[in-house]
Amino acid sequence: MDNEWFELKDWAMQTLLDYKEELIEEGRVRGKAPSALKKVDRLLGALGVDTAKTYADMLDDARRKGLTPAQLARKGRNMEETIMNAFRVLPDDPAHHMYSLRTAGDLIQKVPSTIREEGLKMLKDMGYELGNVRRNLISLAEYVHQGRTGKGAELAALGNVIVDKTKTKIAHPRGTGDPLISRTVDWRKIKTPQDFVDAYLPLLQQQAEDVAGALETSAPRERLLSLAVQEGTGIEDIFSTARTTEEVATGRKFLQTVPDVVRESYLMFKNGAAAFVPLPFLKPLAGKVAEAVPAIGAVFDTGEAVAGAVETATAETPVEKTAGAMKTAGGALGLASLAFPPLGLPAVMMSGGAAALKFQTENARGPESIVPDLFPEPKAVMARTPTGIATLTKPESDYERRRRARTGR
Repeated sequence: MDNEWFELKDWAMQTLLDYKEELIEEGRVRGKAPSALKKVDRLLGALGVDTAKTYADMLDDARRKGLTPAQLARKGRNMEETIMNAFRVLPDDPAHHMYSLRTAGDLIQKVPSTIREEGLKMLKDMGYELGNVRRNLISLAEYVHQGRTGKGAELAALGNVIVDKTKTKIAHPRGTGDPLISRTVDWRKIKTPQDFVDAYLPLLQQQAEDVAGALETSAPRERLLSLAVQEGTGIEDIFSTARTTEEVATGRKFLQTVPDVVRESYLMFKNGAAAFVPLPFLKPLAGKVAEAVPAIGAVFDTGEAVAGAVETATAETPVEKTAGAMKTAGGALGLASLAFPPLGLPAVMMSGGAAALKFQTENARGPESIVPDLFPEPKAVMARTPTGIATLTKPESDYERRRRARTGR
């Protein structure tokens, strides 16, 4: 363990916890909780689960400059907004934490730090990295995020919609204040790192299942937008957690030049993938698909559908079930496309989405990000990359450079 990072993190956590108590007392006196309390609580959650040293430079700088707790909390919140905004594929789509900062309530704030850090290390070794890190953030339409219409282009395309959560899988099926996820675990019962893991793991597994369902709902739309970005910029799989901030920014800028494609992508939620008719700039691509479908023939599509059904029946994880179901749908659409060619592109989209989900790599890494210390690690439970990405060396941060100068290591 990096003892200097451990000490810096402990200092920040205690500083913010003391400030939180001041705010709670202020709320008792005034009869109303200060607005700053929510921001402090959120930063405590994000910082508490940080194993990637995402906040190291910011905390080191704050301590050297002698920032007040209020200034530290504001700086942390601003940093989180910057990180999340960097990975929105469309400006109107929110960035979603696959594993919520509210998981287990305030357990992360109260459990002894040595137990917390060892428990987080154990979870990370299992493939769960939490907090404001690249691999924990995905871009979703609000329709799939909270089950309602978002703003801007989404609102214009769909109007005001409230999703029937009993029929459509979304990321927050029980709401953002989900008591199943954010319920506080009694920290007094957490005596060992294994107790910590045992308390967290069921809550993380539930969220993995929720996200897998949301990705299933979102897959046709994401495939369309990914194809558009690839055609326009050469960047593949724009929704992948391996994409850098520069790539996401490039893709986002391009999509703003093709509003018809963006509109069609939102309409897929209402009309289904089969309603999509290739737009002019995608016609060359659609033509290739239409030519390929008869050549591949019904045998392939039947095999795809059957294979998907088998995978769904034998799946052991929510992600595997989702991939199997999408493969089945892709095969079925492929068969239908023989009679109705426009279904060819959605068929490929579903099958491609199945491949992306199924990959769920245990060894994929992404390129560097321009946001400090947000680099995909080897294990990515919900990574969505159809191909492996070459590993690049993570550059030394300011915090690490100063630490090396002080310690010689």
